[in-house]
Amino acid sequence: MDDSKTKVILALDVESRTKAESILEATGESLQWVKIGLQTYLRDGPEFLHDIASIGKSIFLDLKLHDIPNTMAKAIESLASLPIKMLTLHSTAGPEALARCAQASAEFLPDTQLLAVTVLTSMNQENLNSIGVEYKIPDQVDKLAKMSTNSGINGIVCSPHELVRLRDALPHSTTFVTPGIRPRGSATGDQKRIMTPSQASQAGANFLVIGRPILAAENPQQALADIQQELAE
Repeated sequence: MDDSKTKVILALDVESRTKAESILEATGESLQWVKIGLQTYLRDGPEFLHDIASIGKSIFLDLKLHDIPNTMAKAIESLASLPIKMLTLHSTAGPEALARCAQASAEFLPDTQLLAVTVLTSMNQENLNSIGVEYKIPDQVDKLAKMSTNSGINGIVCSPHELVRLRDALPHSTTFVTPGIRPRGSATGDQKRIMTPSQASQAGANFLVIGRPILAAENPQQALADIQQELAE
């Protein structure tokens, strides 16, 4: 079992429900947290989330909501019957939308942690500039993260490279969920701002989102156990 303070969330973004179920079986009880992304949610629906929760898993629903304030708040209300523990929204929706989401969550999803996404870890400076954002990545992340916590969202998704700075800049109670994690020797894939599990843990991550290094492993359970052991040490 995982005894470390920093928890692993398995990004269960695979090509079919059958594949997802086989991964869950292979990782067994050592896996506590599962991330369900847009691809899986649209394909397999709410029923799959209930099935995952029924075997004792905690669910991080990664929908990255981004719309006008009323639509985002209503979307959160529509998720009230789902057994989810975390839910993402884009911080770039703005302070009014984030505040409305915080209010809606308190009413309809009181046991769910809302997480604001700052700058996607697949983006580098060139990508950011191409959509009209002239801030440097660290400055943009800082701006969005502070706006989010000021709007009542006490969870942040960010690159591990921003963790050390944000830990000191945001309220102590802020939860940090960190993608862009690659164990040593793993392929980086489409992630550009990455760290190893131990580096991210030392930087202050509460949760690490890890997909391919576990999903593509010959033995997913052993790959997970190796990461958890690294974190525990």
